[in-house]
Amino acid sequence: MLRLTPRLVRRTLLPASYLVFLASMLVSGMIFYNDKPFDAKAAILSDLLSPDENPHGYGAAAVGIALFAILLAPATAVFYHGLQKEHPKLSLAGAIAFAVGLASAVSIGILAPFTHGYTPLHVQLASAALIGICAGAWLHLLAARAASALLIFQLAALLIVIFLCYGPVDFNNNRLLTSLAFWEWVLCLDCGVALWALDRRVEGIR
Repeated sequence: MLRLTPRLVRRTLLPASYLVFLASMLVSGMIFYNDKPFDAKAAILSDLLSPDENPHGYGAAAVGIALFAILLAPATAVFYHGLQKEHPKLSLAGAIAFAVGLASAVSIGILAPFTHGYTPLHVQLASAALIGICAGAWLHLLAARAASALLIFQLAALLIVIFLCYGPVDFNNNRLLTSLAFWEWVLCLDCGVALWALDRRVEGIR
């Protein structure tokens, strides 16, 4: 029986979760772009998950995002137990934020067949998923006394997520850097890097 350790998270669960996520989005995207020219600015996660925008490919994206969160769920316990002696309050806050983010991602996948348009519930779940995972990573990094540069970088990512979700942002799809899709994918990449760095730190503490 495999022991739930930081090494298992870093070498197996984290790579597997992102591989599933990327593979499912690739399949969904191929179907999405089947009858239209490829445009990276249009690769918005919510559109790939929408039965209206992507009627034949949303299922792959829905399954992928749910499995992504389920595979990462054990990391919540690893991070919390690995850091509770260092800073119990921060590690608990990080675990709660991370769990909320993962639960929101699972809910997005489950509810995808019933999501027609950008419903308020879908928007709030998407915001909670990104904010929860980013905030959980940052709070755990604080508890782990990570390097200042990493803490600042992850805090900046968290503030960007909050601003994108709740700030007065008007995305312009005329350019890649001002498109919603670009920032969604950048933040997904940031979460993976931050969680990998966090896991290395937790393993070092233990």
